[in-house]
Amino acid sequence: MQKRAFTLIELLVVIAIIAILAAILFPVFAQAKQAAKKTMSLSNVRQIGTAANLYMGDYDDFTPSVFWFDPNATNHPTAQGFYYYPLLMLPYTKNRQIFLCPNDRATDPALTDPTGRGRFDPNSIFADYFYGANPSYGYNYRYLNRFLGTQIIGGMPARQFSGVPSTALGSTSQTVMFAEATMKDLRGITSPVGYALIEPPFAVAGTTYAGWTGTFPDARSQGQLWGRFDTKRVLVTWLDSHAKITTIQSLKAEGTTEEEVNRFWNGNGQ
Repeated sequence: MQKRAFTLIELLVVIAIIAILAAILFPVFAQAKQAAKKTMSLSNVRQIGTAANLYMGDYDDFTPSVFWFDPNATNHPTAQGFYYYPLLMLPYTKNRQIFLCPNDRATDPALTDPTGRGRFDPNSIFADYFYGANPSYGYNYRYLNRFLGTQIIGGMPARQFSGVPSTALGSTSQTVMFAEATMKDLRGITSPVGYALIEPPFAVAGTTYAGWTGTFPDARSQGQLWGRFDTKRVLVTWLDSHAKITTIQSLKAEGTTEEEVNRFWNGNGQ
C-alpha cells in the first residue's frame, strides 16, 4: 500500500495552528507564573510578620531594631559590624529567601563591594550586609523604632535604633510594619534595588515633616514604596502580622498634620 505524505499546504496549516495555540497559551502560562510568584511573595511578607511577632514575644514585646552594630566592628559597612532587621529575624524565619521577592533581581553598579561583587554574589565580602540592607520589603522604622543616637564606626557616622514596646502601639491591624520597598534614587542607585527602610510618601512639596520632604507622591528621605507585580499596588504586612495587597494611593499622605501624614504609619489607622 502506498503511504500518503503530508502536502506542503497541510504542513503549513499544522504549523499555523501550533503558532496560534502558542500565542494563546504562552501568555496564560506567563500570567500563571506571575500569579504564583505573587502568591509566594505574599506568603513571604506574612511569614516575616509572624517572625516579627515571635521576636517580640521573646524580647519583652519590643519590636525588632531596623539595624544595629557590633561594638567590636572596626569597619563600616561590613558583614561583621552592620546588621539590618532581616539578620535579626533569621532565627525565626529559618529561610533567607523569605526576605526576597521572586520578582526582585535588581542590581546596581553603585551597590558593590570593594572587589566589584554585587548584591547577589555569595562571594562578596559584603554578602550579609547586602542581604540585610537590601531585602525586598522595607520596615516602618520611624514608628516602630526609637532613635538612640549616632555612633562612629570605622570613621563614619552611623545612626543607632532600638525597638519600642509593642504594647504601646495603636491600631495594630491598620499600621504598616513591612511593605515592598526600594532605594531607587537614593545614594546614586538608579535601579529598583530592595531596601530595608520604608517611609510614607509625603503630600506637600517643599515641606519637611519627621524627615520626609520633596514632591508628591515620591517624597522621602529613605526607602519608597515599590510594587513588583503592579505599579499601583504593594504587598503589605500590618503590625498584627496579617498581610494583603494594598493600593499605594491609600498609603500616601493626605495633608500636613501628623494624623494626615501618617495615618497608616503611626498607629492612628483610618
